[in-house]
Parts: sequence; C-alpha cells; structure tokens
Amino acid sequence: MLRTSLTSSPAARQNYWACMNLAANATIGGNYSRLITELDQMAAKGINHLRIMASSEGAPTPQPFRMRPALMEAPGQYNEDVFQGLDICLDELSKRGMRATMTLNNEWQWSGGFAQYVSWAQNNTLIPYPSSWNLSAPPQRSTPGTGWGNYTIGQAYNIFTDYAALMYNTTAAENWYKGHIATVINRRNTINNRTYSTDPTIMTWQLANEPQPVDMSYSDPEDPLFAWVDRISSYIHSLAPQQLISVGLESKQGELYFKSAHNKTSVSYATSHAWVQNWGIYDMYNSSDANLRAAQDFARAFVANTSRWSSDIGKPLFLEEFGMARDNWQNKDSDYPYLSSASTTHRDAYFRCIIGAVMDDFRHGGAYVGSSPWAYGGIWRPETQHANDFGMVWAGDPPHESPGWYDLYNDDTAMDIVAVQQSVIRKWISEQGRSRTEAEG
Repeated sequence: MLRTSLTSSPAARQNYWACMNLAANATIGGNYSRLITELDQMAAKGINHLRIMASSEGAPTPQPFRMRPALMEAPGQYNEDVFQGLDICLDELSKRGMRATMTLNNEWQWSGGFAQYVSWAQNNTLIPYPSSWNLSAPPQRSTPGTGWGNYTIGQAYNIFTDYAALMYNTTAAENWYKGHIATVINRRNTINNRTYSTDPTIMTWQLANEPQPVDMSYSDPEDPLFAWVDRISSYIHSLAPQQLISVGLESKQGELYFKSAHNKTSVSYATSHAWVQNWGIYDMYNSSDANLRAAQDFARAFVANTSRWSSDIGKPLFLEEFGMARDNWQNKDSDYPYLSSASTTHRDAYFRCIIGAVMDDFRHGGAYVGSSPWAYGGIWRPETQHANDFGMVWAGDPPHESPGWYDLYNDDTAMDIVAVQQSVIRKWISEQGRSRTEAEG
C-alpha cells in the first residue's frame, strides 16, 4: 500500500525552495558554499527529503518580489545556468541520500507562477500584485543592499487570486505550463546524466504551491480547480509514471475541496498546510499563554479533520507546510520586527504540538505520514543579510515576504524537534515489524 511505501524509508522533511538558485553559478546569484553547508546541516539533523522549486517564471521587467533570475524567462525560453543549478541541487541531494518534491508552479507571486502565465497569455498585461515585500523600500539601513525594506501597497488578495485563477481556463497558459512540465521531466541532468523522470532522487512532482479555488466561498463542487488538477496530474503521470504526484493544496478550504482536489486517480497522496498567523488565529506580538493555546488547539483540530478526510478517500497525507514566528513581541519596538535575536518559546511549544499531533495520528493508523516545516534559512540572518546583484537574499522566507518571519536557523531548537519525527517513525516501523514476526512465529 502507498502508506507503507511512503514510510518504509521515513522522511524527515524540510522546505528548501531556493535550492536551484543557491546551487547556480555565482555570476547569476548562486552561493554554492552556502548550499553545501546547509545541506550538510540538514543531513546532520536527519533531514532526508526537501521540497524545492522546479519552476520560476520571469517578467518583462524586473520585479523586486520574485525569484531572480528566473528559470523560465519567457514561454519555452530557459536560463540554462539556472537549470544547471537545479541539476546540481538534485545531484547534491543524491549524494546525501536525500529525496525531492519538485514544485512545478505557484499560486503566489514570489516565483512568477500562475499570474505570470496569465500575463503572458494576455500580451503582458499588468499583474494586480497584492502587498509584497520590497527589500529596497524604506526604512533602509546605512549599508546599501542590507534592508530593512517594507511591504508595498498592492491590490486586495482576492483581486490577485481572481487574476491567477484564470490559469485554469486559459488555453495558452496551460499549454505553456504543460510544455514546462515536459521540459523538466524529460531533462537529462548535466552533472550525473540521469533523466529526471527516472531519477530516484525525485520522489514527487507537485502541481503547484497552494493553488487557490475560483470560488473563494469554498462551496462549488464544480470549481474549475478540480478539473485542472485532473488534467495536469494525468499529464504528469503520463510522462513520469514511476514517480509520485501531489497537488500542493493547503486544505484550509474544508472537506468538499480537500476530497474533490485529492480524490483523483493520478494524485498519489494528499497535502495540507497550516498557517496560524496568516489565517488570523495567532498574533506574533502577543506573549500570552492563551494566544499560544489558540494556535495549538487549531493545529490539533486541523490535523484531526484533514486526517479523517484523507482516510475517507484512502490517501496518505503530508503536512508539508507549517510555521510560526519567533517571540517577536521582543522586537516590537526594534528597527526590524523579525530579528533573529528573539527567543522561540512559542514556536518550540507549537512545533512540539503540531508535529506531535501528526505523529500520534500516524501511530494510531491515521492518514498522516509526516510533516515538513517552512522553511530552512540555515546560516542566513537578517542582521547580516546583503542582497546579491539580483536583489536576492535567499532567506527561508520567499522574496514577497519579510525576511526572517518564518526562517528556521541551523541552531534553532525547532530543528531538533523536526528531527525527532524520523526516529519516531523508525521506531514505530521497527516495532510493527517485530510484532508481525512474533505473530507469524
């Protein structure tokens, strides 16, 4: 069964979305020495699976809040140096026995994503960006390129998501996206000569990061999202039948959307993302126990509900994104609210709670088979950041958000909490194997 195959080699996971850009040549903003340092750090903590971007789309003009340089500069036109960064990234993962989830598109603006495809299809129409982080905006530190920056004033999020959702019924955009899928899956790695479609380093192809529905009331059983998932997952399966496929859904939309999006023949397992601050449940400036308990209570209920929905449709389930800010009430009156000097008492307690809920669900036969926090910042710190020639700092937070908000650093207690889940799964599998042997004996 798929649940057994996913846990036979237990995965301690981590989000490391910028891997291909960090691995690229220094002339296009890469930082190979940092990549190697951080991969070794994660491996030392038992991390053996990374969720990375296998896509980014450029704009006709530079944008301060997206990955630069992009992998795809225009439909079907690629920056080979960035592509070779993806080759290097996968090769380095392979050397460490790590596996990858390859994310092929994005709802949000930080990699170009849906909105960029739609803009291309509409002759480069202006994208109605929501508020996004601009590292070069005031307030600035005295040394150029070190921030702090601020959010730009943009359109309401629903205006942006309505525009991005045109991806589901714009033929040209979908054809270009399918072309990208084929290009990546059929690529031969320039470092180790492996074809991506048969490379055992690649466990999963993911349709997109957090695709949003057309109906934001989450009540339409015929939402165009569902047919799009069916079309794209079937297409990926036709090109890479030996590898798994996931949607990348947050699953905040409730039972109807969870089941309708995941209950597709070509979707191998379900996903969930839990964001207590972004969804208005937790306040990073509130140091109270009640604030923390609200986040923990939500997490336990979210894990229980999504596990039940996934069990109903017979799919394993990964919690592939969750996070919490540091104790930023300590930074409230500082020049920058996301300084790494803040402690992590709330986050550590929250991580123990949500990872513990996933592990309890796993041990009791629920749908969950692991979790993966957002996101690894490694040796990067906001206090010492310096943008490269392309305006990137490659924090754990993507370039449309404030750097340092959800970063997990190499010396954070959270990394030890994350690593524990692997030993828990290994112990459980060992005990189950022992029990079966005794029963058969």
